[in-house]
Amino acid sequence: MRWFRHAFLAGRSDAEGLSALQERFANFLALLERNNQVLAVIADMEEKSQGEHLFDANYIRASVADMRAGVIEIIDRMIALGGDPYRPLRDRFAAIDQDVEALLEGKRPIPADDYTIPFDQLGRDRAGSVGGKNAQLGEMKVRLGLPVPDGFAITAWAYKRFIDANDLQARITACIHSVDVKRFDDLQRVSDEIRAMIAESLVPADVALAVQGSYSDLVERAGPRSVSLRSSALGEDTLFSFAGQYGSFLNVRAGDLLDVYRAVLASKFTPQAIYYFLSHDLSESELGMSVSCVSMVDAAASGVVYSRDPVRPDGDDVIVSAIPGLGKYLVDGTLTPDLFRVSRTTGAVRQASLAVKPVRLVLRPDGGTREEPVPPDEQRRASVGEGVLEQLARHAVAIEAHYRRPQDIEWAVDHDGRLFLLQTRPLRVVRARTAAVLPDVAACEVVTRGGITVSPGAGTGVVHHARSTEDLAGVPFGAVLVTPTPFPGLIAVMDRVSALLTEVGGVASHMATLARECRIPTLAGVGDASAISAGEVVTVDATGAVVYKGAIPALVEARRPESELFEDTVIFNLLDRVLERVASLNLLHPSDPDFTAERCQTFHDLTRFAHQRAMEEMFSKAKTLEHKERLGVKLESEIPLDVYILCIDRDASAATGRRTVSEDEIISEPMKAFWAGVKQEGWVSQALPANGGGLMSVLATHLSSTQQDTFSESSFAILSREYMVLSLRMGYHFTTIEALCTPESSKNYIRVQHKGGGASLDRRVRRVALIMNLLSRLGFEHRGKGDFLDSAVSYLDARTSLETLTLLGRITMLTKQLDMALSNDRIAQWYQQDFAKKLGLASPSGATASARTASQPYEPSGPFF
Repeated sequence: MRWFRHAFLAGRSDAEGLSALQERFANFLALLERNNQVLAVIADMEEKSQGEHLFDANYIRASVADMRAGVIEIIDRMIALGGDPYRPLRDRFAAIDQDVEALLEGKRPIPADDYTIPFDQLGRDRAGSVGGKNAQLGEMKVRLGLPVPDGFAITAWAYKRFIDANDLQARITACIHSVDVKRFDDLQRVSDEIRAMIAESLVPADVALAVQGSYSDLVERAGPRSVSLRSSALGEDTLFSFAGQYGSFLNVRAGDLLDVYRAVLASKFTPQAIYYFLSHDLSESELGMSVSCVSMVDAAASGVVYSRDPVRPDGDDVIVSAIPGLGKYLVDGTLTPDLFRVSRTTGAVRQASLAVKPVRLVLRPDGGTREEPVPPDEQRRASVGEGVLEQLARHAVAIEAHYRRPQDIEWAVDHDGRLFLLQTRPLRVVRARTAAVLPDVAACEVVTRGGITVSPGAGTGVVHHARSTEDLAGVPFGAVLVTPTPFPGLIAVMDRVSALLTEVGGVASHMATLARECRIPTLAGVGDASAISAGEVVTVDATGAVVYKGAIPALVEARRPESELFEDTVIFNLLDRVLERVASLNLLHPSDPDFTAERCQTFHDLTRFAHQRAMEEMFSKAKTLEHKERLGVKLESEIPLDVYILCIDRDASAATGRRTVSEDEIISEPMKAFWAGVKQEGWVSQALPANGGGLMSVLATHLSSTQQDTFSESSFAILSREYMVLSLRMGYHFTTIEALCTPESSKNYIRVQHKGGGASLDRRVRRVALIMNLLSRLGFEHRGKGDFLDSAVSYLDARTSLETLTLLGRITMLTKQLDMALSNDRIAQWYQQDFAKKLGLASPSGATASARTASQPYEPSGPFF
């Protein structure tokens, strides 16, 4: 069938009006497409933030660039649709984008602080000032009460003071920008230049005074001993561990403190360190260098303890590596260490693999270190005894419990047998989440299978159906919530549900974002979800896309998201901070008074606001197009309505002189579906029978008010293949229906507005309440009040959208002029129940009847039931 090639134009001004509407419609569709693209980027970034995929800063920058371009176009399209009222969106975008850009450029200023801070005043919350290494030493010493040597941190603020006082930053930046990162000789050249600058610079007097004063205080507390100075750069010991890149100096004497301090600062710019931060796309200027100054432990033995086996993290072993003397020979690979497997639960040694250790590193009396041979009879001896191993296991388990993730801990034992912990950082473990041992569910009954994993995990609970926000008040704690669409109001019960199933939707809806943010196991696109009985206990395996009958707690536990190393690393922290400014959703319901452009705080808010307002602008502009009857063609139909149809996705210049079109020539899918419902019910010319007395007088009034004559007012349909806005005028009743039905459910929506009637206000209000009840059963949400109906549903798939429109056509015919009959609430209730039964709709809080079953073929000219 061909589209309307018979449209005619009455004059140039009419053609211009049509052309303007066509251009507006093109902007509208382009905005929806861009909105989907932006939401897809957000969904991908949120998936990365769950810790299951590796990525780098370039991925974040590229994603933000794609999102930025999309939001700019959305705003431009929104202004084209609605004009000047939407120009403030550009100001909000600029403000949000400035914050995002500051995050991406690493513009996190080094916080002002004291130049030195003793360990007993530190905790992990001070990592932004003293770096991770210093912060964790304070955390273990103060909050955990573990054996940590005394010491103090020289802060990143002192580093900034050193750089600023010597005017080094601009010169360092120029050198960094000049390097060819692929050539080591160029890296060496730049490294030598920068380190020479630092060596020639003086430590500012106020910093020198603070360092020397803190050293004196340390000697007073711990006794006259040497210290070690080690790097504790901001961001060190995270995902970007910088392991071995920065300097550590052992057995430093008082007179050498400031020179060694400068040497640690200069180690930030070794060739390896420069390559490391450039290859990881890190900003040098944000990597402020803090330094730890720690009482030196004269180690008889040193090593590392892993709180978990890094390749078998689910086992019960603590792994201890140990060598005689100072630990440097272990971490730099000079010696093969003894290796011990120690029980996490009992502290017993399960396995010992002793290595030959021919040499060891020890302290020199005058400062520094020296290598000495290990006597032959000691070379195969265990570096530590069972008592130390039991202590290490106990401390490792405690530290892991505190940080809630596996830990990599450095330690040393002095010649008096005292154990000291020198450092802790997150331990990388080799663990594939998909390799978790799952319970045998072969005998479990499958309720349904399939759908799209929106948020992974598993949850169990009692099934509760909700079709709209009106049904949410009764959602019990721990329920498995089943909804037809992912409507925004669901955020109100996210803290109460164990899992979420939606019949339609995907990973790029606004609700999908909220589900991932709340980490609710969620499946979308479960077409038969409404058939699951309310009150039934089920287990939703969102990761595996299966719903099982009954509770399977072992599966819920196996699917539970694990704490991952990456969640606290620099790159993931950056992603989390960026997501806060681009993905968080603050605008939820259009009826909220704060649903304004000025309240947009993120890119997601901007797209949500524009998506909603674009639908409203298209709706209002299509309704108010002038001379529609002159631009369109009249629909030939047995339904006594003068409906003029106007096509907006065809070139009006191709029109001929024909003035009518038959129903069979309509190829607009939304209009075909709606009109199929209208024809299915037909033109109701007599009142529906009521069971029970007392209604006949009202029915007589209804009958007398229903005329077969054609209404004198014209109705209009502005159509494209996938779009419809239909303005119906039936006597005193005015109804407007807008729908977009595409293969992408995230674009689709249906909106209904109704106003008017010939009866008194109370009867008109009852009619609107009756229609709202029927629409609620189809998933509509409502904004109207009194006798004004304003209802909408979004995110339906194409099939469901068309079926809903057919039902809407039937409802329109069943309820036209019904207000004349609704003299009291009892009569209204009877009609409501009778219509619901006739339409095959269940109550709003229950599952839908067979109105939209997946197995029923769509037949525009026939019933669906």
